[in-house]
Amino acid sequence: MNYPHFFAIDASSYEDNAHPIALAWSMKDGAIKTTLIQPEDDWTEWDFALQDMHGINQETLFQMGETVWSVIRELENDLQSPLLHCDDDVRSDALLEKLYEACGRDVSLETQHHLEEAPKEFVPSQWIDDTDFHHQPCDERVRLMLMLWVDFNQK
Repeated sequence: MNYPHFFAIDASSYEDNAHPIALAWSMKDGAIKTTLIQPEDDWTEWDFALQDMHGINQETLFQMGETVWSVIRELENDLQSPLLHCDDDVRSDALLEKLYEACGRDVSLETQHHLEEAPKEFVPSQWIDDTDFHHQPCDERVRLMLMLWVDFNQK
C-alpha cells in the first residue's frame, strides 16, 4: 500500500518568532522518520512550559539536533511527492519557511491539512479529543494521521 506523506513539526513556542525543533514525516511505505533540529544562532525563542509536552530541551537540540541543511536534504530526498498532509497547515508553512530561510532557500514543499479530504460524516473534534492529538509529539501525530488515513481508506 502506498501512503500519502504526513508531516508534523514541533516548535520552540507558540509565538510568531518560534523556530522548529523537531519534525516527523511518513514515507510512502508508512514508515515514520523523525529528527531533532539544531537551532540557528538567532533562534532564541523558547517556552520552557512546552518541554513537558514534547520532552525536548535546548541542550538536547544543540547536542543531538541535525543542521537545517541536513534536515531539509533528508526530508526532500525521502519524499516522492512535494505534498505534505499536516496537522496544522498554517503553522507548518510558517515553520517550514523559517527552516528554509535559514538555508537561504525558498520552500519547495506544499502543505495541506490532513482532514481536507476526510469523509463528510467524520467528526474531527471527537477524534482529536480521543487521541489527545494536539498534545502529542510530532512523530506520534504523524502516526495518528496515518492510522486515521488507513481507517478512512478501508471503508
